Amino acid sequence: MPYKRWLEKFHRFQPLGVRGERVVAGHVQRELGMKLLARNVRCPGGELDLVALDGSDMVFIEVRTRRDESAGPPEMTLGAQKRKFLVRSARWFIVSRRLEHWNPRFDVAAVIWPPGGKPVVRYHRNAFSA
Repeated sequence: MPYKRWLEKFHRFQPLGVRGERVVAGHVQRELGMKLLARNVRCPGGELDLVALDGSDMVFIEVRTRRDESAGPPEMTLGAQKRKFLVRSARWFIVSRRLEHWNPRFDVAAVIWPPGGKPVVRYHRNAFSA
């Protein structure tokens, strides 16, 4: 089986969230010009999806991927507890790597990826603050 066909087949069976994070990582680098530092950072209590640099900002990006918007916009699923976790995890990331000179920023990326269709990315800068 040629590599491209194998890759397409493999791609279809990856979890939707993983595929959404990959799309957003590419979007952040190509479209927004950010430098991607890390993906899926394990931290106490969970995981940070994407960490990037944008000018003097250390950007923590939460990715929300859905097949459709029948249950509402994916970006609206980010509750207070998740925001609190993201702020705490960002502090842990910054302190553990001695990056205190960077300004933390919290962005949210929503990906709508219908079955058999192309993904649509909606990116929200400064979605919430610490």
